[in-house]
Amino acid sequence: MGTSMRNWRGRIGLISPDDAVNDDEYWLYPPDGVNLFMTRFTTLKAVDDIAPDMVDSYGALDVLARAAETLKITRPSAAVFACTSCSFIRGRGHDLNQAATIARVMGCPATTVSTAMVAAVRSFGATRVAMGAPYPDSVTAQFAHFLEQHGIAVTRWKALGMTTEWQIGNSPPWVWAELARAVDTPDAQLVVISCTGIRMAEVLNDIEADLGKPVIAAPQAMLWHPMQLAGIDCTRPDRGRLFAQHGAAYRTTPEAVRVASPS
Repeated sequence: MGTSMRNWRGRIGLISPDDAVNDDEYWLYPPDGVNLFMTRFTTLKAVDDIAPDMVDSYGALDVLARAAETLKITRPSAAVFACTSCSFIRGRGHDLNQAATIARVMGCPATTVSTAMVAAVRSFGATRVAMGAPYPDSVTAQFAHFLEQHGIAVTRWKALGMTTEWQIGNSPPWVWAELARAVDTPDAQLVVISCTGIRMAEVLNDIEADLGKPVIAAPQAMLWHPMQLAGIDCTRPDRGRLFAQHGAAYRTTPEAVRVASPS
């Protein structure tokens, strides 16, 4: 298949820390005709454990601007900062500053994983979620706070205490399926599993059937949201209810799809 055929729906740019080890997971979400272009920036995660100060440094705007410069030649339809913890650690608003920085450099709409997860929750009209994450408690608590800043109550959360992306990215899908089961509560309208490094694509439908409610995985939202921003219909039945029910472009409410447009 020629390049033009791979790109006929659109091109999504991903800016990622250099320690990610689950790039193959990302390709399980886009429909045919959507191409992914990735760039990485240097981090210290290879030697430092995951902690608030460490992930905060990875979301610095100058770091993202330099990374975006290396990716803009691919002319993405939309772009995403592909690190969940780096985009929620400073709380509400900093994620939009990160997205706006990327959008200005690349000349296309941009988002972050944390922004995308809020948009995904809102697409279901949910206001109460259960949440699980691989991080230590100190980082996971910040994600709960981020969700609550957006009017999303967290009915229960659990952290697995993992401290490296290597450990997270090499954990099998059943680890995250069990985490979803462990955090679910009767009053939660859906379950959210954080961290871009997880692998859940091929078990989302099964765990949703078990729980009887939507499950939003960070990599799933990370690919869904920029495709929404780019006007790409990503509807498919095998990647969870988010893609099955809200894959059609612009199906989400204006409040859910927050575009960081280039200025």
